[in-house]
Amino acid sequence: MTYTCTPGAGGTAVTHDFTVTLTASTSTVTGTQYTASLSIQPLTTSEFPAPVQIASGAAIELQPSVSASALPAGMTAGVSTPSPTGAALTSAVAAQASMPPLPVATLTVTPSAGATSVVLTAKDFKISMVAPAGTGTTTTPTLLYNCVVATTGANTAPAVATIPVTNASASPSASASASASPSASASASTSPTPRNTRTVYETVFASPTPKKTKTKSAQVENTPGGGAATGGGGDAGPDARLFVLTGTALMLAAGAGGLVLRTRRRPVRQ
Repeated sequence: MTYTCTPGAGGTAVTHDFTVTLTASTSTVTGTQYTASLSIQPLTTSEFPAPVQIASGAAIELQPSVSASALPAGMTAGVSTPSPTGAALTSAVAAQASMPPLPVATLTVTPSAGATSVVLTAKDFKISMVAPAGTGTTTTPTLLYNCVVATTGANTAPAVATIPVTNASASPSASASASASPSASASASTSPTPRNTRTVYETVFASPTPKKTKTKSAQVENTPGGGAATGGGGDAGPDARLFVLTGTALMLAAGAGGLVLRTRRRPVRQ
């Protein structure tokens, strides 16, 4: 990216290209704080000069400006304002000599509940010098440069990082609902739900009094072994009665014939 950097002590502004690297997690959980890092380093193809002399033992401080926006609309994401301080320099840097490396900034981001993604945008930054302790110089950072994104040039688009956000797990509430199921089943077994009943009315008509029928009762239920005591003469068929009548007629005829013969043999009295 191309920045226009104005010296803090006054003087001519310097337009310089920087490599801006914005790194964040590939995913995060809504409502949870996570970290992102921002590295801003001047390109080595051209010199980025120190506006004043930097003493040995001093440290370089970076104050970046990073904005955070969340999607969908109406969601927010909080972002901290880091001011990282680099290690103390082992040797002094003369004025107009190349600036030493800038420290990497670490910031924290917290998306609000309901956010689905967070967009981080690296914008302007400041470079300050912290004088070494014990030199009698105040430890208040001294502004070296105030750098803003250039308005002209090919590299004026700020560095952007998009981080997807996922919702927190709802497993505790799910387990609570599962533990409540035994009590619900017990109460259901003790108090059954009443069912609707249906009443059906049926009209019964009186049937007429049945007519009496003649039935012939059997005189003898068990037939004895002797034929004379059967009592079945009256129930015998026509053939049996014919035989009985014929036998009776023959007996009567035989008796009559005997009487006639007896009468004829009687002697004649003179």
